[in-house]
This record gives sequence, structure tokens and C-alpha cells, in this order.
Amino acid sequence: MARHLFAILDDLIANLAELKAALAPLALIGGQGRVRGQKARLSATSREGVASAARGPVSANRRAAMRVEGQYMSAIRSLSAAQRAQVKKLRAPKGAEAAIALARKLRR
Repeated sequence: MARHLFAILDDLIANLAELKAALAPLALIGGQGRVRGQKARLSATSREGVASAARGPVSANRRAAMRVEGQYMSAIRSLSAAQRAQVKKLRAPKGAEAAIALARKLRR
């Protein structure tokens, strides 16, 4: 039974590949190499390889900035919209540390 099911799936996949190949010229008529809304698909292994290679190492300054950003986001999460606006207004001139302190103060 399982082999029969896999044979059917293999036939469907082959038919789908043939259909895509037959319809490819129609996609090129519009002047686009790819059909709109369709993204390039990568296998799981190649996707992981590309992401890690493209990202590269994180510097100490960037890591510190990401940590402060995380603290800021967690500090404003529980605030109301008006309080968030107040914290955002303070963050622009004074910085994230001052905004975090104000958000923690407002949370109490």
C-alpha cells in the first residue's frame, strides 16, 4: 500500500514538473523571469548554509546594541499606547537607557 502511494506521489511530482516547464514561456511573456508572488525556493540545507555565510560574525558593539534593544522592547511591552508614546519621545533625545528606565518606572 505504501509503495503504491509513493508511486502515485512520484507521478504527481513528475507531472507538476512537466507542467511548470510547459508554462515557463508564458511567464516570460510578461517580461519577468519569475511569476509574480513566486519566491526562489531553497532546500533546508542550502538555506542554512546561505544564511550563516551571509550573516557573518556579530561584533561586540552590535551584540550590545541588540541586547539594549531587547531590553527596551521588553520594557515597553506591558505599557499602554500613551505610555509607549511618552517613552518613544524620550528615547530620541536621551537614548535607549533613559527610555528603559522611564518604562520601568511607568510600569510600577
